[in-house]
Amino acid sequence: MTGRRIKFPHPPGAGGPGSFQIRFEEVLKLHNWQVSYTGDRTHTNVVFVVGGTKRIGWLIKMKMKRIPIICRLDGINWLHRKKRTGWKNYLLAEYRNWNFKIIHAYLANHIIYQSQFVQEWWNVSGWNKRNKFTIIHNGVDLSVFKPSDSNQSIRLVCLEGTIDYSPYAVELLNSMRILLPAGLPMHLYGRFENKSLQNQLNSEIKFLGQIPRNKVQQVFQNAIYLSLDIHPACPNTVIEALACGAPVVAFDTGSLKELVPPDSGIIVPYGSDPWQLAYPDDKALGNAILKIYSNWSKFSRAARMTAERNYDINNIFNSYLNVIRQVVDAK
Repeated sequence: MTGRRIKFPHPPGAGGPGSFQIRFEEVLKLHNWQVSYTGDRTHTNVVFVVGGTKRIGWLIKMKMKRIPIICRLDGINWLHRKKRTGWKNYLLAEYRNWNFKIIHAYLANHIIYQSQFVQEWWNVSGWNKRNKFTIIHNGVDLSVFKPSDSNQSIRLVCLEGTIDYSPYAVELLNSMRILLPAGLPMHLYGRFENKSLQNQLNSEIKFLGQIPRNKVQQVFQNAIYLSLDIHPACPNTVIEALACGAPVVAFDTGSLKELVPPDSGIIVPYGSDPWQLAYPDDKALGNAILKIYSNWSKFSRAARMTAERNYDINNIFNSYLNVIRQVVDAK
């Protein structure tokens, strides 16, 4: 495979997809792949799309030149249809879905889904059911995200980018504070879109705001991780928590049950309709947290073992490289 060329529609952007592309490009270069973007007119062996791209016309040209296209897909935007996001955000989300669906249905030769949940979601909501696909979960650097020898007491940690993206987040957190023993501290990280909701938090919940990316590993030490995600594709925070030995508690939506085995956390039934953002079963969630709290060491060891077995970033990137080789060789 020496001297092979791979082209991305654009340089890495912001957020999770951008972080993935940065790391993936580094791995590709280590394996003697030459990385370029649309402005480079040199020949390429394969095109790799992370999520979606506005450059549909360019992808069509690549398709006409018989250059194989691989697309790594997340879930489908849906929250904008259930919440008031403003017409600009609504149209932007719909436009992105339209782009994703064109690439998924007509342009990509091979799809990489981030989870089985995502694959099934696209089968139902996409324009075309794809037969050539691979499921590859996200990965974590196990040398960075790992348990420490900290002697601090066990904490319940909730870490979200936007805490109030679900309409009941504050009510649920306050309910947990009432249901759980006072000896289990609750630490909340992230930001509020609606600042007034921050003032409605139970005063015994310690709100610590947003934290730098390089501090996340510290947050998960001696912790139980409470995920508030609704229908996540393959959340990095869950995988990072497991790697740090933090058992995961969450509702059974999206890929969460797929990622967290019963010995590494507890995924409880939602209790109502998550697609409608209905209020979930808070008592089931509280009982799950108590169960882990009473046997934290056992769950913690299993969580780390799950990360080592399933989510080592080196193995994940090797899986991507194998798919690329297969697609290029098939051509």
